[in-house]
Amino acid sequence: MTQPAAGETGAGRRFLINVIGAVGLVFGFLPMLRYLLELELFDFTVAPYEWLELEGAARLLPPAIVLITCLVVAYLLERGAPRA
Repeated sequence: MTQPAAGETGAGRRFLINVIGAVGLVFGFLPMLRYLLELELFDFTVAPYEWLELEGAARLLPPAIVLITCLVVAYLLERGAPRA
């Protein structure tokens, strides 16, 4: 039985999918959680959005866009990933 070549394992693609998922969680889900529950623990996650100076429900739009974009990109990469 032959071993797959280094480029055929899909480890790089899997790592990229995991990094995109982590970005979606840190800069998408956690900021929305911070805004909804007023948790000061997650203040570092809203730093990229502070300059927009949004108020009310509009504060949730940028993190939601990041989360949805990360989900779509990770899904598209997963569909093209080789099956292990």
